[in-house]
Amino acid sequence: MRDDADPAAKAVSGIEGTRRVLSWAIVVVGIGVLTAFTSYLWDWSEVFIGGEAPERDEWLELVGAAWLPVVVAAVIRLVRAHRALTTTALEALDAFDQTVHTSHGWAWRIDHDRRILHSSDGIRALLGYDPEDVLGSDVLDLLHCDESRPLILARLQSEAATKNWDDWQTRLRHRDGSVRHVRSSVTPILSKEGRGSGNRIVAYRGFTTDVTAEVVAAAADQARELQEQAAHARISAVLADPRALQIVFQPIVDVRAHRTIGMEALSRFAGEPYRTPDVWFDEAWQVAQGPALELHAIGVACAQLATLPADIYLSVNVSPQTMSTPRFTTLLADLGADAHRIVVEVTEHAAVTDYDVLAAAVKRLRGFGARVAVDDAGAGYSSMQHVLRLTPDIIKLDRGIVAGIDEDAAKRALVTAMTGFAASLNMTVVAEGVETDAELKALIGAGIHHAQGYLLGRPAPLTPAVPVPT
Repeated sequence: MRDDADPAAKAVSGIEGTRRVLSWAIVVVGIGVLTAFTSYLWDWSEVFIGGEAPERDEWLELVGAAWLPVVVAAVIRLVRAHRALTTTALEALDAFDQTVHTSHGWAWRIDHDRRILHSSDGIRALLGYDPEDVLGSDVLDLLHCDESRPLILARLQSEAATKNWDDWQTRLRHRDGSVRHVRSSVTPILSKEGRGSGNRIVAYRGFTTDVTAEVVAAAADQARELQEQAAHARISAVLADPRALQIVFQPIVDVRAHRTIGMEALSRFAGEPYRTPDVWFDEAWQVAQGPALELHAIGVACAQLATLPADIYLSVNVSPQTMSTPRFTTLLADLGADAHRIVVEVTEHAAVTDYDVLAAAVKRLRGFGARVAVDDAGAGYSSMQHVLRLTPDIIKLDRGIVAGIDEDAAKRALVTAMTGFAASLNMTVVAEGVETDAELKALIGAGIHHAQGYLLGRPAPLTPAVPVPT
């Protein structure tokens, strides 16, 4: 598991040896002090008991005896200090030993031939080996790729080899074949005679930690940043190139009068490979360009209002976030009298967190004469929240409710209830995604008067004469 001289064991052994030497020294000094004190008492007993006059050496002994308490006190303090130092050192060594043998870091030592002399238990968690498996092995055999060998060998042979290596990052091969990104701190060990001349290296010791998660996370962040930069460039190119975005229009039909009453503006993007509009808008929102792309599409659509007959409205898709921006307010203001021909379909790219703000935006656009529609009603809780909180002019039923309604009594009951609810609040219901005659017949039976879908007209660019379904 370890080489013959575990650093922690050596340190503990050295401390214990020092303590034993000091203990013997204290004993010897104590015996000497006790002997001297006994000698002093014996000599002075002859003076007090025998009545002899004290001689010069006896007076000197008295001076020496006066210093005995000082010597004893110094020895006692030295013993206490030694004990405290020993306790502190042992606690520090124990903490070091616990860190080395319980952490995921790997403490190691190699000789000048790169052979592993010491390995802590940390290698097990790091690389899947037992410490005994790698003792005597060339540390370079643990590298993941051979191209690292020349770089490491060059560094070992350079003048920098005698200096510490901090935050040295490499890749090691785990026992299971996977790759581990690691960071090491390496300290060269110099021979005693080499310190003064030549600095001959006899070994290296170091500590290696696993930074795979950190490296993988950094790589993912870099990849995400590159993707965001690419996405930002794509959206910016669309905003700058008039040919990159085309607006097609799908008719909204009064199925009783068999005439087109409105057109929904839908975006189509050029470029290869082809990507659907929802992918483009989702990407724009991811790079904080969602409002810019929406406003660009709305602007292109509104520029074609003059091509539409005056009695046909234009329906545009706008998210609540974009609807609340000053640029959208300015766009409506610039339309002048044509703003009353605009229907704003509220779509969602993010949950509405403040309906008061959205309601204020709705009030502003109604001030220009525009109307509000809630898109995809019935598709989820949020769309119904829009209906209840915004009281729109138009409710557009989601394709999920319309599809197969001719064969589903529950859907017919739901649509019938929705039309009754809308009529009570002076709202209009538009059924989206109508594709079959049977679906259209069932919708009419449920009270639907307005609809759109492939059955009634596919999205297409405007032509001088707007096709009217019959």
